[in-house]
Amino acid sequence: MKKKLARHKGQAVARAILDMDWQWSSHFGDLGLNDLNYSDLFCRMWVEPEDDFAKTALYEFMPGVSRRTAVRYVQELIDAGWLLETGSEADRRIKRVSLAVSIEERLEQFLAYVHQRFATLD
Repeated sequence: MKKKLARHKGQAVARAILDMDWQWSSHFGDLGLNDLNYSDLFCRMWVEPEDDFAKTALYEFMPGVSRRTAVRYVQELIDAGWLLETGSEADRRIKRVSLAVSIEERLEQFLAYVHQRFATLD
């Protein structure tokens, strides 16, 4: 049986989630990247041990949008310079994609805030 979360604790978690979403907009809104699907993409890229990914693998990192929309979002990020695209040494048909340093720095600042914010819950 699952233990029921006390209302005040649930409210604290909900406020932390809302603060996290607001903080995302604060860190990335000036770049036009308010959409939380970008958060899914960037965080998945950051958390994985690889430095770069096959371009087609990135579409799965955005489960909240259709594949067609994910393809468009990824290409827009590459065109804007927020993601860096290179060719694969092993197979010229494969494009490799990594986070731009400026995005990685913002993402680390965002993650530091979220870590600190959620640490205050208990």
